[in-house]
Amino acid sequence: MQRKIITLLLAVTMLIGTIAVPVKPAEAASSTNNAGKVIDALEIMDTDQGNSTNPAAKVTRAQYAQMLVNMSALKDQTSAKSNVSLFKDVTKKYWAAGYIQTAINQGWMSGYMNGTFKPSQSITLMEAVNGVLKLLGYTNSDFTGNLNAAEMALYESKDLDKNITKTQKQALTRKDCMNLFYNTLIAKTKDGKIYAETLGYTVDSKGEMDYLSLVNTKMEGPILVDNDWKSQIPFFLGEATFYKDGTLGTLNDIQQNDVVYYSKNLKSVWAYDNKVTGSIQTILPNRLAPTSVKLGGKEYSLGSNDMSVAFSSLGKVDEGDVVTLILGKDDTVVDVLGIDEYNVTVTGIVVDNGERVMTNDKDELVSSNYVAFVDAGGNKYEQDYDLTAITFSEGEVVRVTYDNGIASVNSYKAGSTSFGSNTFSSDGMKLGSYKLASNVKILDYYKGSYKSIKPSRLANITLGDASVNYYELNSSGDISKLILNNVTGDVYKYGILTGISSQGSDKMSFDYNINGTTGTGIGDEYDVKEGPKGFIFDDDDSTQIEDLIDLTKVNVRAIGASIVQDSTQKYMIADEVAVFFHDAGKYSVATLSDVSNLNKYKLTAYYDGSMASGGRIRVIIAENIK
Repeated sequence: MQRKIITLLLAVTMLIGTIAVPVKPAEAASSTNNAGKVIDALEIMDTDQGNSTNPAAKVTRAQYAQMLVNMSALKDQTSAKSNVSLFKDVTKKYWAAGYIQTAINQGWMSGYMNGTFKPSQSITLMEAVNGVLKLLGYTNSDFTGNLNAAEMALYESKDLDKNITKTQKQALTRKDCMNLFYNTLIAKTKDGKIYAETLGYTVDSKGEMDYLSLVNTKMEGPILVDNDWKSQIPFFLGEATFYKDGTLGTLNDIQQNDVVYYSKNLKSVWAYDNKVTGSIQTILPNRLAPTSVKLGGKEYSLGSNDMSVAFSSLGKVDEGDVVTLILGKDDTVVDVLGIDEYNVTVTGIVVDNGERVMTNDKDELVSSNYVAFVDAGGNKYEQDYDLTAITFSEGEVVRVTYDNGIASVNSYKAGSTSFGSNTFSSDGMKLGSYKLASNVKILDYYKGSYKSIKPSRLANITLGDASVNYYELNSSGDISKLILNNVTGDVYKYGILTGISSQGSDKMSFDYNINGTTGTGIGDEYDVKEGPKGFIFDDDDSTQIEDLIDLTKVNVRAIGASIVQDSTQKYMIADEVAVFFHDAGKYSVATLSDVSNLNKYKLTAYYDGSMASGGRIRVIIAENIK
């Protein structure tokens, strides 16, 4: 027998009939801004009758019927047309007849006893709630007692009421419907699945819709920026929103040989300036049917049939050629330019060097030394060089220049500005007296590990004297490229050191748990004890520990989505904070939402440095309160 949902208000409704459910205070959850962007991207509130831009505009029952269709798996299978006249006031020629017919057939909505549907009447909260609960898989047989009261109780218990303050008989506005639909997307169905995921969308670790993933699926393109690229955008660019390398920008930020994508519905354009230069090492799997190429030790997928032809036996590019790959948003190859078409100088920081066997221009196997380095954009390169003429060490800044397709690599000395004691602005877009370019590329590097950084991550951080390995200014005098020296601490992996033992010869063995993955690494002797730590591993050998740091303890008195507080101070939580539940000597991976109840759990947090110097809470350990 199917389990019934017992209304919390049954006893009351038996006495006084249907009542208005008390309204909870508006919540900041489900981020109203994110909700609006997601609903717009999914076109859920778009109707054939047109769309108001006024969030206070009332939503009619006919409009709501189409919105329910847009929220369902039937979106692309439902027509506005109908072959029957279902109601006195909804003929088969009515603009929403097909949507209303679907909503009725699915049980999402119903008509009135007098044979009308009242399509122009505003939708009420109670009517709207019935529709979304049916989308979540509930039927009338799941409820006992007063149906309306039972549905409203479930509406509250499933948090469908976030950011909605209407009572059940009040009419809903577009803003109300936007929040209701978003809350429904991230709610669980009757079967325990996230509704958005049943439609093929992605929900992030915080239980919110993954807007970036959603936008990526809605983008059209790529388009290579040339003299004619604007004509390929199907909307007026004067009203568009522009992003350059993921940051809000302007039309003027888009330059020749950038790659752009667009969304007609969002009236947005995304431009990317991502290029890598070097010698083509391998065309994979072969030149008869190439799907990817290897350059600088990294494999890049070919993003179009044109690129497959370019790297095939019919094309212009062969292994050993020095080229510039123009990459799209997902690092796929959008275009390829010869060294004579695009003059470039590449500067980066050394992450590795060594010796390898390669084929020379006489098709002979020869031994060659190489240096691997990474630029400010996070692109990795490998360049052969003559060890007898020059040597390179890890952490050194190098520059590669090209002359007639021949590469030359040399050490590079940084500019005269050290940036020591300068502080980033509150938005991270200014360092001392220097502005950062809107599409600035920033890399944080330390001991062979590196991570690309957004300017906002650097907000209010004060630099030390040796904090900048390399910087580059654009033609406007703004910082366009920046390679930092372990400013953020984000290059470390954070977890638990669970065991220590000596290996002799000044080497030690360290057992660890990082994000639930356990392992053992070998490193130098460190004066450390078991507990939360920061780890840097060798990029080519996950068993080799390059660095190990202690973290500082904080007894948590209050916790939010991004802040923890002890008795005197607030600490910012890292975006990728490691959360563990500790019991009986074992550490299990958890989430913040799992352990945020301070009445149930004792929380201890650990940070790597002061907030002013870029530190963050890196590890949180929860234990049962005894």
